[in-house]
Amino acid sequence: MLSNEEIEKSIIEELDDKWELKDGKLVKSFEFSSFRNAIYFVNEVAKVAETLDHHPIITINWRTVRLSLKSFDVDAITKRDIALAKGIKQLESKKS
Repeated sequence: MLSNEEIEKSIIEELDDKWELKDGKLVKSFEFSSFRNAIYFVNEVAKVAETLDHHPIITINWRTVRLSLKSFDVDAITKRDIALAKGIKQLESKKS
């Protein structure tokens, strides 16, 4: 388990300022130009999640995808969540 300070430090140093700590989860929303692009992104996130054997909560609302990360087995944010967020960050850099 990570402390709030460790989580905030990871957001600043390893992720980006669009990840937020909300309700005990690491959360970020992504906007896409179409529903199809949003679904494509979700499928790519699923591949990363499978390789890490750690799965996010995914909410899709038309062109918006919201990812929430939390390790439910310990009811906290852990290094596994940071690793998944980093993998998602790499997906973002590929689409740019």
